[in-house]
Amino acid sequence: MKFDPQNPFPLLPLTDYAYHEAQAHAALVDDWLGFQCLEVETQIRALPKNAGEHQNWEHLSLQAFQTPYCEIHNILDLLSLQPGQHIVDLGCAYARMAFVLQRHYPDCSFTGFELEALRVQEAQRVFFHHTGKNLSAQAQDLSAAEFSPPLADIYFIFDFGNQRAVEKTLNDLKDLARRQPITVVARGKLSRFCIHKDHPWLTSIEEPQHFSHFSIYRS
Repeated sequence: MKFDPQNPFPLLPLTDYAYHEAQAHAALVDDWLGFQCLEVETQIRALPKNAGEHQNWEHLSLQAFQTPYCEIHNILDLLSLQPGQHIVDLGCAYARMAFVLQRHYPDCSFTGFELEALRVQEAQRVFFHHTGKNLSAQAQDLSAAEFSPPLADIYFIFDFGNQRAVEKTLNDLKDLARRQPITVVARGKLSRFCIHKDHPWLTSIEEPQHFSHFSIYRS
C-alpha cells in the first residue's frame, strides 16, 4: 500500500489490503502528520505506576493499539454518516479518527477520551498544526464511577481496558440508548465478546455487521 500525501486516508475495499500493510501505511501517515509518538510513549513508560493501575497498552507497539487510518475510513464509510452527527471515540489514543473525519466528513463532530494525558496533548498539538482548529479530546479514566460519555449518535470503542472497565462503558451506553437510538462500533475481541454475552440491546434489535477486526451494532 503506497502512501499518497494528496490522499493520506484512502478508502479502499477491506479485501484489498492485508492488516500489516494497513499498519505500515499508518506509520507513514503518522510521520507525515508530524506525530512524535515514540517520544510520548517513552515519557508515558517513565511515569510512576500504581499497583493495579488501568491498562494503557504502553507495552505494545504504536501500530498494535491503534486502528489504521484506512480501516477508520472504511468504518466511517460503512456508517453512512450524515451531516451534524456526533462521533465519540472511547479510548481514542492519538485520535486518528478525528483526522479522517476532518478531511472526509467535516460536517460531523468528534469527541475523544483517552486515559493517557500525554497522548491527548500530542493529538491536540498535531491536529491544531494541520487544521488550525482545537481537537475535542480529553484525558479521562472511562471506568471512573463519576464519568459517563456524552450523548452522541455513534460510539467507537476499542478494547481499552480490562473486562470490568469495558462492561462499565457498555452499561453507560445502555443508559444513553434509552434516550435515543445509538450506533456502537466495537473493535477488538473483548468488546465484542462482552456485547454478545450481556448486551442483547445491541444484538437483538438489528442484525450486527461483522468484519475481521470490528463489528457495527445499532440499538
